[in-house]
Amino acid sequence: MSTPPSSLTRADVSQALRRVDAPELEAYLPLSEASMMHVGDGFNDVFVLSPVQDDSRGSRGEAKDDRNADRLVAKFGTYSEPGHLRAGVTAYHLLAEFTDLPVPGVVAFDEGDDQTPPFVVMEFRPGAALADGFPDTERATNPDAVRLLGAVMAALGSIPTRATDGYGYIQRTEHRDENLVAVGEYDDCARWFVEYGTELYEAAAPHERLDAVVPDVLDYLQASRDRLPESPSPSILVTDFSPANLMSRDGTPPESVEELTGVIDLERAKIGPLAFAAVNAEYLLTRYVDDPEPVREALYDLLPFGPDIPQRDFYRVLAMGRSVAALPFWYDPESDLYEQRARAIASELDQIVR
Repeated sequence: MSTPPSSLTRADVSQALRRVDAPELEAYLPLSEASMMHVGDGFNDVFVLSPVQDDSRGSRGEAKDDRNADRLVAKFGTYSEPGHLRAGVTAYHLLAEFTDLPVPGVVAFDEGDDQTPPFVVMEFRPGAALADGFPDTERATNPDAVRLLGAVMAALGSIPTRATDGYGYIQRTEHRDENLVAVGEYDDCARWFVEYGTELYEAAAPHERLDAVVPDVLDYLQASRDRLPESPSPSILVTDFSPANLMSRDGTPPESVEELTGVIDLERAKIGPLAFAAVNAEYLLTRYVDDPEPVREALYDLLPFGPDIPQRDFYRVLAMGRSVAALPFWYDPESDLYEQRARAIASELDQIVR
């Protein structure tokens, strides 16, 4: 698949990098055609940066040989808010401190300005992703890849309670008593869940079957609030987490988490219970497969619980909410696939909320 052209020029990127106070970036400037490669990620503008080579005459401009270069990745949030990238930065910091996952170290973060979007500069992680996203069904639902996903999610849920404060979207990072703390948007997880789900379903895509069931879903969300935990154990939560967020040397699933080369793309990270993360991932991974059982079994294999968890139906409704709101963006509203997905989602919602 070809990479779409960047919306940023080399001059834009150079100017942005010079703006941040990060001495580590000096070795990468000035950027040249050889030292900056646009790779994209389907949503943002992403560049791989190679250090500039100094020769004996003091000239600059040639990138070092990739085999010896300490490369960096500069990700510009072309269609993202500063808070989305900031949440990912916090997630990387927490996971680097409290887990052994191969997350990239963060070199710099900038909120952006009128000329350039927000951006983060990180260590380059070698290898290739285990999948190209959810539409890459064969690789994304490979049981070996999904088992690794479950293991990584278990690690995301291992961060100590003292490292978080609140739930929902990560708003900021604070240092308290020399401890790094991720601060969420809500004090009460139950309130976040209900408001999060309500926002998604109030933005439901137009379809007669969805139009008929959404009022009952909204009532179901409100009625469920009292049976939801207010302060569950925290986990780093990424609501589109999949094997595409995991990397290995050759893009195939390794034997263990220890052999992964990267855990990446944590923008829009949230704080929430691991159980919701699992049900959400299960829904996203199984919605296109005829037999979900092998995927489900692999996902929960290394998680500390099985699929039959409390609040499973509620979490499933939340997981479907993103599909309900995003249908017109993921599928052509005039297509048969749009019709099929809308009817399938409405049918399952009917079974849960009515």
